[in-house]
Amino acid sequence: MRRIFIVNGKKMAQPINSKEEYFNLRNSQQNRLHLAHARQGDEQAKKQLLQIAYNDLMPDGKVEGACHPSSMFAYDIDCESLVESDRIAQKLLEMKSEIGLLEMSRSARYGLHLVLRREKGKTILENQVRVSILTQTEMDNGAHDLGRVMFTTTADAEELLYLNDAIFDETMTIEESEQEYKTLKEREKLGLEEVPAGAKKANKHYRPWEDSCTTTAALPAMEVTINDVPAKPDMRYLKVFDLFMEEAGLTERSLQTEGVRHNSLLSILSIGASRLISKAQMIAVVRHRMPEYATEDDCQKLIDDFYKKTDPNAALTKRQREILAEAFCENDEEETIEAEDAAETNDKHRRKLIAKLLPSGLREPVMAAPKEMQMNVLCAIMPIAAAYADQVEVMYADEKKQYLGLMSIIVARQAGGKSGCKEAVECWMKILKDESDAYRRQEDEIKQQNKCRKANERAQEMPKLPIRKLPITVSNSTLLKRFKGAPGHCLYSFCEELDTLLKTNSAGNWSAKYDIYRYSFDRAEWGQDYNSDQAESGDVQVIYNWTIFGTYGSFNKCFQRDNAENGLGGRVLISELPDTRFAKMPKYRPLTDEEQEAIQQAARRLSELKGYVDTPRLRKAISKWVEEKRILALKNNDEVMDNFRRRAAVIAFRCAVVFHLLSGEEHESKACVDFMLMMADYCLDTQMRMLGNMIESQQAQNTPAEVRTISDKTTFDKLPKEFTYADVKDAKGPGYSDSTLRSYVKRWKEHGIIEEASSGRNKTFRKKIA
Repeated sequence: MRRIFIVNGKKMAQPINSKEEYFNLRNSQQNRLHLAHARQGDEQAKKQLLQIAYNDLMPDGKVEGACHPSSMFAYDIDCESLVESDRIAQKLLEMKSEIGLLEMSRSARYGLHLVLRREKGKTILENQVRVSILTQTEMDNGAHDLGRVMFTTTADAEELLYLNDAIFDETMTIEESEQEYKTLKEREKLGLEEVPAGAKKANKHYRPWEDSCTTTAALPAMEVTINDVPAKPDMRYLKVFDLFMEEAGLTERSLQTEGVRHNSLLSILSIGASRLISKAQMIAVVRHRMPEYATEDDCQKLIDDFYKKTDPNAALTKRQREILAEAFCENDEEETIEAEDAAETNDKHRRKLIAKLLPSGLREPVMAAPKEMQMNVLCAIMPIAAAYADQVEVMYADEKKQYLGLMSIIVARQAGGKSGCKEAVECWMKILKDESDAYRRQEDEIKQQNKCRKANERAQEMPKLPIRKLPITVSNSTLLKRFKGAPGHCLYSFCEELDTLLKTNSAGNWSAKYDIYRYSFDRAEWGQDYNSDQAESGDVQVIYNWTIFGTYGSFNKCFQRDNAENGLGGRVLISELPDTRFAKMPKYRPLTDEEQEAIQQAARRLSELKGYVDTPRLRKAISKWVEEKRILALKNNDEVMDNFRRRAAVIAFRCAVVFHLLSGEEHESKACVDFMLMMADYCLDTQMRMLGNMIESQQAQNTPAEVRTISDKTTFDKLPKEFTYADVKDAKGPGYSDSTLRSYVKRWKEHGIIEEASSGRNKTFRKKIA
């Protein structure tokens, strides 16, 4: 009996009798044509692709009402990008024996279609859940019926990634299949399927960790008893618990203090922890985090009572999904290696970009880029995204009103891949460019009419048109004119080569542009006054965002030692592309029509927003970040960091406001706050590395300049709890005068982080903070 069947338009099936026939069907000219159109977004073409059924033996040739399970089943995985598809495919090939893989091919949308061996005596749904748990992939919960078909791509090597010839030999007879089908139906009626309750939901993508409180991502059994409590809790559930503790506003002390422990645990359970952590894992976590309270009867009774009341079928909230994403989706091997590398560079506090958690509009272009370039793409598009939200007003942590002024420079070596960010910027810029082009045509028509008018005719007055998309080389006079034509709206420029700007701003004009760019950060006033009628005069409010690409050479010409301290560098979001020397060529995925439409919808949504937007969570979090960096700078007497931390925080805050506006949420989400802190770390780090040495007074003039980094091991941290001036000298290293070292100690004392331990000739000091 043959295992696989081709399905025609009448929902009838006929068997495929050989591998050669199978390949010929997949590689037919018609199927190739339909696939090409489907990849371009044609849904009708996708439905015309070859349809193949794997789940049923189909002795009568009928697809609808199929009831003869074969010894295999189909499994569908959606992927966000081709890069992600390749990564998952490699992981699955390494597990092919464990999961019983028979075939793996790409779908029309670059997802993955798997055909796997079915464990006898279990339904397709149970087998899909098993594979989902083993592979930690999302399963399509609508694909477990016996009549399920798959729209199939070609048999080319880049489409058909794996094939086991055993797929063509069916070992199960019709009689055996009918008997097993009856048994499975009886089990289903009695409710004996060993399937997590959440798998029966109608959601398209079932995630194994989103089940009821009686199941876990690591344990496929439907019920876990107290006797099955693991000796050690899963680290992911510890993270879930701690995230809910943070969500509830609890401290470590509140978990351990007698009299408040009951209410603390109750709060954590009440806001959703019991939906994401099984009862057994919860007990294990509590034993680990609250060891004394876990031994009390009150603790056990609280957990028992609460889990009895928990609805296993209640839908997860958006916040609960974010917590799951943070706890579960960041544990792959690649990210673990990256985390270890970060620790080795003494940057243990750095947060990473999680592209999947970005809101629509930002997510599409970032995820289309190679992973190592995702931060660069994000930094490139933030100024244009903020330019659309020019009518939004926010309050910063200092309780002053702000607008979303942003400028970014993307720096790379020659042929370093800057063009990889270009498509994302151009897609975001399309609406603004189209509007400006229409106004330019109108302006050109009036100019042409005036030029061709008769001598006695009066020239038509030139209207003030809101042309907002400008070349970066615009003259100061024309820029002033454009500001007047679009009062209250943000102008935007995109430049592919910083060197182009430098060439057109010779003879001191670059210095004038410096002033304009600085003013734009805070919407300050700027103007000029000329006696000539040919030049534009007046005062305007400067509202101007831009994105510029450039090489290290042009960047260093722009920010030289004699002008780096004028304040522009600290106002710019700088992003360095990865070093591509001797590297393989990266693969870029063009934005699909759907992704481009999502970006333009996001642009329109930002344009429609007006008025004040309150962001208290962002203000609170960025205040804490600024204070942490203040202490870090103070410990090392680092005035450069002290200056950069302030504006890095403002830039990150404004980026997070864009995130929040695009998310559509009423209040700032945890993902939004984390995004802001990640951007603050990134911005400060790049500013310090790229500009730090230019604006710092070098203590040793003949010492070669070294790249500055944000180190967690400062001079202050190297000192013992009680120390002398000699200890400070040893910790700081050679090249510093005694007066400089004494100024360090004086400043620490003034800020209250040290105190005198003894006076006299060998004065000693004692730390008051670690």
